[in-house]
Amino acid sequence: MVMDLGKGQPNLTDVEISALGKLIYRQKIRPLMTEKDIGKYVIVDVYSGEYEIDEDSVKADHRLKERVTDARGYIMRVGYSAAYFIGWHEEPEL
Repeated sequence: MVMDLGKGQPNLTDVEISALGKLIYRQKIRPLMTEKDIGKYVIVDVYSGEYEIDEDSVKADHRLKERVTDARGYIMRVGYSAAYFIGWHEEPEL
């Protein structure tokens, strides 16, 4: 899921935001995650690489906005292929 959190940065397409968010997550954040983090939400600012993690996606979003006011955010859920699912549940994997 792509979340448009900011203004003042170059416009990126949803596809570009998603690709950058996934890249930052795989390279910077995922190596730091443990089993206790499975199910938590991560919101990444695709411009700075800054991120927040929380069991509540809204709390993570608000903390990121407080620190990076012009953030362009990408959200995902640790251990899942997407932050949210409609109609079915996927088993977590780290």
